[in-house]
Order: sequence, then structure tokens, then C-alpha cells
Amino acid sequence: MPTNADPNIYQSKLLWQVWGLLCALVLISALSIGYFAAQQVASDARAAIEESLAHQVQLLKQFYTPLILREAALPVIQSKQRITVLGSDGTVLSDNREDAGLMENHLKRPEIIAASAPATSAIGLGIAQRYSTTLEQDMLYVALALGSPDAPTGYVRVSTPLTSIEQKVNAMRLQVNLLTGAFTFIAILIGLYFARRIVLPVLRMTQASALMASGEFSLRLDEGHANELGSLARALNELAAGTQAKIEEVAARQNELTVVLQGMTDGIIALNADQAVIQINRSAATILNLEQSSIINKPFQDLSIARDLSDIVTAGFTAFGPHFQTMTLGGRRIEVSGLRLGDASVEGMILVLRDTTELHRLERVRTDFVANASHELKTPISALRGFVDTVIDDTEMPAETRRTFLVRSQQQIHRLASIVQDLLQLSRLDTGYSPDSDKTLVLSDVVHQVHLTKITDAEMKQVQLICDTSPECQQHSIQGRADDLALMLSNLIDNAIKYSDHGGTVSLTLTMNGEGLIQFNVTDQGVGIPAEEHDKIFERFYRVDPARSRNKGGTGLGLSIVKHVVERYQGRIKLVSRPGQGASFSVTFPILQPDPTR
Repeated sequence: MPTNADPNIYQSKLLWQVWGLLCALVLISALSIGYFAAQQVASDARAAIEESLAHQVQLLKQFYTPLILREAALPVIQSKQRITVLGSDGTVLSDNREDAGLMENHLKRPEIIAASAPATSAIGLGIAQRYSTTLEQDMLYVALALGSPDAPTGYVRVSTPLTSIEQKVNAMRLQVNLLTGAFTFIAILIGLYFARRIVLPVLRMTQASALMASGEFSLRLDEGHANELGSLARALNELAAGTQAKIEEVAARQNELTVVLQGMTDGIIALNADQAVIQINRSAATILNLEQSSIINKPFQDLSIARDLSDIVTAGFTAFGPHFQTMTLGGRRIEVSGLRLGDASVEGMILVLRDTTELHRLERVRTDFVANASHELKTPISALRGFVDTVIDDTEMPAETRRTFLVRSQQQIHRLASIVQDLLQLSRLDTGYSPDSDKTLVLSDVVHQVHLTKITDAEMKQVQLICDTSPECQQHSIQGRADDLALMLSNLIDNAIKYSDHGGTVSLTLTMNGEGLIQFNVTDQGVGIPAEEHDKIFERFYRVDPARSRNKGGTGLGLSIVKHVVERYQGRIKLVSRPGQGASFSVTFPILQPDPTR
């Protein structure tokens, strides 16, 4: 069944055409058969009546012949038929309907003439149908010569009104017509049944074909007909199944292609031969700042970026081979490559867009880093080289001067070691981070350990280092590595101590903030940092005061290391500082939520 409900067959033109044709054939056949049957019945009835009258006239001949020969009186026989006896000269001798004496001579009547002519009737019968002037109605006459046909002694005639014959014939014709009508009605009903059996499968197939044309290929027709209709239904079912399988295969491949395209980081735009957009992935829509679904099947020239890409599209549709173009869109650097497609099955163009803004930024960062690192390493190496060359070349250098050069060389070596150490730390933090190596850490323990490590450095600088941890922090922990967090705190405390004056105070606090996050605060009373420098101090080798920073032994990498650690553990860092009023660095981390199943 193509659908849950069969089509309304009685609204089908085909049903009424087929059934109408069958009805026409049945009616024509029935009318023809009825007509010929009625004619045959009338003919047979007339022949039967004539035969009955002939039999009666034969009996009357045997009765009247002796009486005529003896010239005896002729009795009048009462009968439904009119009986007339004539003499040989045509005189009416007897009639059971009229007075014989008043009747005219009947010798010239057709039936008498026929009865007196042996060649006309082998047994001397004369039959005629005519209007009776005596009875004033149509009659059927059957006459027979009395005695020998060659020398008749008289005639006996039997007649019956044609109206009685017609009544009998009409009665028989009515029966034939009723019987024919009944059979015709039954034949019409049977024709409707068989027409319905023929038309209904055709309508089902038509309905199923329409649904298949609209994309519904899961429907199946009844194949139970053991004829051409069954074969046609089977062929339609096979067509639907094959088409459905092909569509599912194409859809699966289309979905695979869509998944691949949507998963690509490069933007992909596919144009057909009419330069209409037939495919665009999410990356291309993001790069071009377009709505992905709104531009499918739209002409490329209608897009807002058509003017920027018109050169490569025009070149791509003009000549085969790859074409390249670099464009700036919204402050971003976009590299575009175009390739024309053209074969027997497809013609169009593929545009590949790659956002190289971040790549160029990283390239600049790398270049700046190499330049800065080279510059930072070059300074102590040049100083070391100068000190060593001076000591080697001046063999008569006083011992005190030599010691001074060696001490300064030692300072440069320590500076080189610090730079290399910080570079190694940055390299480690830049590599892939694996949470598998993290441990559950109580941050108050890490803070106390760092405080104990740095208190000596603070005393050497004559700076007071204060550590304060909130009791509630001891109940919370985070997931991480202790050496990363210790490195972060050490760098913040080192910076605070270096830029604090003698007698200053550096405080390290650990508290819970209002957002339910654990928070470090490192505060000093040093020179402070201008507001315009706040966003730059976390860059590698950046110094607010390069000369002063180098004199204090800074590498310019400490705060960059702090930023890397904070980002690794999904934390946030905030700086509050004004020149001459010190600086306060606040670092917050999300705490480790307790497992409710334990």
C-alpha cells in the first residue's frame, strides 16, 4: 500500500472511463440480444399461432367436409377464434361472429385465393393478415379448401385478432426485456467490480509515483497481482528501493563531505559554473564574517566580499591552474587560493581561505624574541669577553684590579645563567600540558615554602617579607604542580623585593575572594608601574626601565613566566599600581571541588 489510506477510486476518471466502456459494451450487447430475442420470440409466437390455427382448420375440415357434401345444416361452433365456412363459390355459409346472410362473398379474399391455389400451399392452406371490414380490426386468417384442392367443395376459415397475438408477443417480449435488463444490471455491477480491481492498483501506483517524485522512497506497492500490474508494481518497488539506496549513499557521502569541510580550519567556498555559492564551511563564514546558511545558492557577485576577491575569481574562471591572492579584511591577513574545476561531471571553482593573522603575529613574536634574546645574551657575553680579554692581555694588572674584573665577570655569568634558566622555564611551559602529572595541592603549604625560601633574599635587601594565609584556605586545594606555582610566586616576590627600597615591606597573602576563588596577593612599596605599561609588562624581555632592570639583575622574563603559569591553570592575574605607590599583583585560581561520592 502506498499510503495508509487508499485513493478515492470513485473520483477517478479512469474508473468511469473503463466502467463506462464496459457499460456501453454490455448495453449494446444486451439491447442487440434483447432485440433479436424479442424478434425471434414474436416470430416464434406468430408461427405457433399460425400452426395452432392450421391445426384447428384441419380439424374443422374433417368436421365440415361431410356436412357440405350432404348439404346438411352447418352448426355454429363457439370458439375464441372466428370460424367461417364458405361454399365453393365464396358464399358465406356459416360464421360464429356475424350473420352469414348479411356477409358479402369472400371468394376474392387473399386467404381464400391462397387456399384455392395448390402451388402456393402444398396442403391447400391460405394465410393472410389484413384488416377486417366486418370486425373493423386487423385479423390473421388461415383458410383451407374442403374436399380436393383441385376441386374444392368449399372453404373453412379460422381467424383470430392480431391484437391477441400482439398481446401475447408483448407479454413474451416484456419477459425477455425484463430478463435482459436483469442480466444487464448484474453485468454492469460485475463490470464495476472488475473495473475497480483494475483501476485501484493503477491509482495506487500513480499515487506512489507522485510521492516518489516528491522524495518519499520508503513506500512499497502490493505485488500480489499475478499479471502485468503485479510486474509493474514490482518494478516500481525495485525502482524506489534502488533510488532510496542511491539517495542514502549520496546523502552519506554528502554528510561525510560536510563534516570534513566543517571540521577544516581553512575556509572553503565552492562556486558552480554560474559563479553561485554552492558550498561554504563554517571557517570561511567566520573569516569573511558572513552568515553561512544565508549565502548558499546566491551569486558570488552579490556577496560583500566579492569586490575583494573579484581578481582571483575572474582569473580562476578564465584559466586553469591555481591562483593566489593576499588580502586584508577587518584588520586580518587572509591568504586566498583558487582552483578552477572543469571536467565532464562538474565545472566551477574552489576558493581556499586561510587566516594567517595569528601566524604572522607569532612570526613577529618569534622574530622579536630572537632579537631580544640575542640582545640580552649579547650584552653579558660582550662584557665577559671584554673582561677576559683585558685580564689575559694585561699580565701586569694589579691584583685588586684583576679581582674587580673577575667579580664583574662572575656577575655577568650569573646573569647569563638567569637568562638561560628563565628561557628553559618558558620553553617547558610552552610545551604541551598534561594534566596527568598534576597533584592535589594545598596552596597554604606552597605559600609557606616559598616564604621560607625568599625570606633570606628579603633580609639581604633589607626588606621585610610578610606572609599571611587565611585559615579557610587550608581547607581548599587545587589541581596542579607545586614547582609551577612556586615558580610563579618566586618571580612575583623577586620582582617585589628588587624594586622595593631599603626598609620597605613586601606582603604575601592567601585568601578566599568573594567569588569563591582562592587568591594570591603580592604587594610591595616600590617605585610602581605607570598605567600605560600594565598590558606590556607580561611580554618577554619587556622592561619599564631597561637600564634599572639590568642593574638589578632582571632578565625581563619573570612576569612572562608568571602569565604562562596562570594561564596553564585557568587562573586570572590583575595588577594595581601607580608610580611611586608600589604595585599589587592579584592571582586567582578555581578551587578543586570535593567529590560528593566520597
